[in-house]
Amino acid sequence: MTLDQLINEIETRELEFKEKPNPALFKTLSAFANTNGGVVFIGVSDKKEITGYRCSNADLKELSDTIVNKLAIHPVIEPVKCDGKTILRIDVKKSKNPIAYEGRYYSRVGNTTRLMDYEELREFLISGIEWDSLPSQRGLADIDEETVRHFVRQAKSTGRLPVANEREPVIAILTRLGLMTGDQLTNAAFLLFKKKPEDPYLSDPVLRIGRFKDGATIIGDRWIAGNLFLQFVEGEEALKNFINVRYEITGETPERKEHWDYPLPALREALMNALVHRDYFKKNEQILIKIYDDKIWFHNPGGLPKGLSIEQLKEKPQSVPRNPLIARIFYLAGYIESYGSGIQRIVTSFADAGLPDPEFQTDAWSLALTMKMDILTEEYLVQQGLNEQQVKAVIYVKKHGRITNKEFIALIPQKVTTKTASRNLKKLCDLGILTQIGTSGKGTYYILSSPRVLSMRT
Repeated sequence: MTLDQLINEIETRELEFKEKPNPALFKTLSAFANTNGGVVFIGVSDKKEITGYRCSNADLKELSDTIVNKLAIHPVIEPVKCDGKTILRIDVKKSKNPIAYEGRYYSRVGNTTRLMDYEELREFLISGIEWDSLPSQRGLADIDEETVRHFVRQAKSTGRLPVANEREPVIAILTRLGLMTGDQLTNAAFLLFKKKPEDPYLSDPVLRIGRFKDGATIIGDRWIAGNLFLQFVEGEEALKNFINVRYEITGETPERKEHWDYPLPALREALMNALVHRDYFKKNEQILIKIYDDKIWFHNPGGLPKGLSIEQLKEKPQSVPRNPLIARIFYLAGYIESYGSGIQRIVTSFADAGLPDPEFQTDAWSLALTMKMDILTEEYLVQQGLNEQQVKAVIYVKKHGRITNKEFIALIPQKVTTKTASRNLKKLCDLGILTQIGTSGKGTYYILSSPRVLSMRT
């Protein structure tokens, strides 16, 4: 792109025009340095008129010194020609350190320079700092030795830590695992292997799981404290206690078959992801899991790493752990199968079970996951007033994916007419349970409505 073409561009996240140096210029340079870098042209009005700028050596030195003194950055400054006039181009790179102007920090949002609020600034200042690798204020006396040795046995059984010796002193084991900084525990070491506190309400990070009858009525509440291994085990137990399971005896094997409301592998994965990827800088926030009659809601302090989206993680596993030491220990113990595949595994588990797709919501501060159960059970359908023929039709569609008038007639032992079949299928469409594909004739068939439609109807 030529200079003339660049001047004709609109202002963007990485491009801005100024007629002359002013406080807004320094705020913009701060924002560029704190975001992705950018270019400022001085000598161009808001109306894109080339007004020009003095570019003597003295002028350039004065501006350069001012930028260094006010922002402590060294951008590239050079005069350029445009429409027969001289303007000034200032190129700013993204800074590794936060850049303030007059004690305030700015960021670039779209084509706007904005003052960071407290939460944005906090996130920005700690970005790149791994909480789990920082030294802990706790000592070896706070570590549960049996949990450490149990971990070593687990890691050896997985084949991921074959040469470990559980009889070594605990400090030697933790040092070999990279969980010590000199003679100090890391935060990861303490959180992974700490002793269970006597009072969970006054402890370090806890896991809270509640069973709700509706938005306000709590019928079960668990505060789970202790080390992360204990939180995982007791958290999984609490989840299973708060959801339903049906048993099926087929006669094919002596064991009875369990049918849970939700696929257990997905629940384990979601719980593990919450414990491993939580933002532990947020000491006053908890991992929250709310269980309702028809859904489970997970809420985890800490959003996705910058540059990653849920869709990207669904399509291709990417490992950018917020707490790499904690993630590695759980991997060695066999709780994590492969890095970065958690979201894919959750989605696949629900697809395999024929359940609605899990819904993910994320921002800079948190990640929420909603799992919905299969509400179209035979008991639910009867409660909705469906007759026996209609119930059979829905169960058929759940198994085969679709149904036609002809298939409906063949499904019913009693002889029914085409008109009766159409009336029953239309009733299911009116209730939002089925959706008609096609208008009339042999090409018409019926499928289950989307999970979103079903959730709106129930």
